[in-house]
Amino acid sequence: MVHSRIPMLAGSLCCLTLVSCTAIEHGRELQQAQQRMDDATGRRPSWAVDTPLGTLAVPLDGELTEDAAVDLALANNRALRADIEVIGQAKAELVQAGLLSNPMLTVMLRFPEAGGRASLDFGLVKDFADLWLIPSRKRAARSMLQQKLLSFTDNAVGLVREVSTTYITLQYLDRTIELQVENLDVLRQAIDVAQARLRSGSTTQLDVNLLEARRLQAELDLLQLRNERRTTQLGLLRLMGTSQASVEWRPTPLPLVQRDEIVSEEALIDWGLRRRLDIQAAGWEVDAALADFQQQKLRLIQSFGVGISGERPERRGIPGRNIGADTARASIANGRLTAPEIEPRSARRAERRQEIDFILGPVIEVPLPIFDQNQAQIAKTQYRARELHERYSELEQRTVEQIRGALVTLQTASKRLEIYQTSLLPVQESNLQVAETAYQSAQESILTVLLAQQDLIQARLGLAAAIRDELTAKANLKRELGGRLPRPEELAPRTQSTAAGAPSTQPATETRAEP
Repeated sequence: MVHSRIPMLAGSLCCLTLVSCTAIEHGRELQQAQQRMDDATGRRPSWAVDTPLGTLAVPLDGELTEDAAVDLALANNRALRADIEVIGQAKAELVQAGLLSNPMLTVMLRFPEAGGRASLDFGLVKDFADLWLIPSRKRAARSMLQQKLLSFTDNAVGLVREVSTTYITLQYLDRTIELQVENLDVLRQAIDVAQARLRSGSTTQLDVNLLEARRLQAELDLLQLRNERRTTQLGLLRLMGTSQASVEWRPTPLPLVQRDEIVSEEALIDWGLRRRLDIQAAGWEVDAALADFQQQKLRLIQSFGVGISGERPERRGIPGRNIGADTARASIANGRLTAPEIEPRSARRAERRQEIDFILGPVIEVPLPIFDQNQAQIAKTQYRARELHERYSELEQRTVEQIRGALVTLQTASKRLEIYQTSLLPVQESNLQVAETAYQSAQESILTVLLAQQDLIQARLGLAAAIRDELTAKANLKRELGGRLPRPEELAPRTQSTAAGAPSTQPATETRAEP
């Protein structure tokens, strides 16, 4: 009967094992990250557990757009793909936090020295402290999962900014190289004119040498610009996850800046503090620390084992009988030849049944909190929660500083660009027109025209740098605001119903209170 139950018990254990093998997938979390990314930047990448790598496909015209570069980076960037695996690890920690600990089976077998049946002791104990520790453990793991998810999305927003600024720099370098080539052509023409005037005796060798020095410096600047362009292009390829791809492509031309109406500083700060994903991630980290603090307070009794214990004592083997000696002893005792007494089998069985063959009973294992009452771990987690709370406040302070600094930089870049567009560039264009008019009327030489044209090219170089600076400043401001500039309707005062119906993107306010 016992042997027939063994396969049934083994089958039951196998079924329980199969049921407990939970598949751990984090596809739903990646969908949440896609939604947050869409809300933050207007881009919705196709993130999955095994996102396939994209390839750099350059159109026939050889121009790679900024949107194509950003999309490729969001799919291919190796650091971002590594962060996807971090989300999987956090999801596994959440699953682990909700699992009961395994029961502990102990078996001890001891063999008698003189032979016979071995002594068998066994116990089966399950720690039921999980029943009051699992809720806080799951809360901490769930908060850390949200923290990893928000950190991943924030890193993706930062990657968009990095790709955009690198792409803008590449656009600027292309425009600068074009203008520098034009500048060299002008300088060569000026040198030719100066040498002709030197031969005619109307100028000196010093004028020719000064122009030649300018040309050599321009050659060096062009060489440096081309080197900087190549390294910038290689850096952009790395960000896109295609470091070994061909460099036979170029960005689109540097665009004209579209002026966006920048709202007040106070409104931008309020928008940024509500939208910054790293601030939300820090809030969830504080929530996880508070959950850990609550868990340690529940660990005054760190374990509570309940189970059963059994013991089967050893039994010595029955020694063999010496029939001759037993007969002699019985005969001497009776004074005549007497057969020895032989105990029947039934009597021996009855005697065996009188012995205690098996002991079984309940077991409770509870550590007595006499010396260690978990006070050290409680204090440690409390200090950790307070530390993270202060770091959360510091992050808010730093965010305000970064938003204000980015706004000042953008305003300065916009003012600089306005001066180039409305003042300096028109002046240089006017100078060139005056020089050409004077040359046509024989009042000035061609050298004056060439130098005015060179000054105009330098002004255009400054304009290109001003456009780059404003585009870069705008990309940095978007990053500091959490991904994009707010629309006017998004800055309108929120009604009570709207605020109550909006989905929460960070822990409740009370979770960030000091423990």
